Amino acid sequence: MVQNRIHPKTKRRYMNRMRDVIKGLSRTVLVYRQPIKSECPNCYYDKMTSRSSGRCVFNEDTVTGTGGKPPTTYQMIQAADARQALYDPNGNMATRYKYFSCGRCPVCNGKGYLETQRRRWIACLVTWDPNLGASTNNMTFTPAGTEGSTIVQLKTDPKNLDLFKNSSRIVVDGVECKLSRPPIIRGLGNQTTMVVTAFTTEKPKIDTDEIIKDYTGGG
Repeated sequence: MVQNRIHPKTKRRYMNRMRDVIKGLSRTVLVYRQPIKSECPNCYYDKMTSRSSGRCVFNEDTVTGTGGKPPTTYQMIQAADARQALYDPNGNMATRYKYFSCGRCPVCNGKGYLETQRRRWIACLVTWDPNLGASTNNMTFTPAGTEGSTIVQLKTDPKNLDLFKNSSRIVVDGVECKLSRPPIIRGLGNQTTMVVTAFTTEKPKIDTDEIIKDYTGGG
């Protein structure tokens, strides 16, 4: 029987040392998971179009009028306000019930569903454009924009594998990014470090009071 060339104890030592290095030099990265979608409670969802039907749930069929008559607009508004008061008695939460006659629902903006964002802060070793061999992990800003900041490599604990695989976007140093390939686990025994490669989807914004001189020759 062929034995492993590297003793399990050595592997564990290597894994612990590498994770200590990543932990000591890491920065926090914000990872957005796939949002949870739920049907809008304020309008009817149209499964044919996968959008809102444009009809409010507070209508002539669900709200009772006075004396057997169809409900007035004011009564339907009251019904929506009463439901919202039950949902959020202190008025601190988002609006979930609001009457509208027709058209775009004011709660879901016509989508027909609401999204619940899920996010989590993760400690990662961040390297911008690792293929360039740069000695800094910070972004480089130039008068023309950003330089060498389109690819970012993250190294983190393998326990975060499912989190990154199911992520919709990540924010690194204030810049929104998306995964360019599935995460890879590397190291002795393939259990030491998880490597994530992502690309930027937006340019970072710089707040500055610097006055740029006009060299166009005009004025």
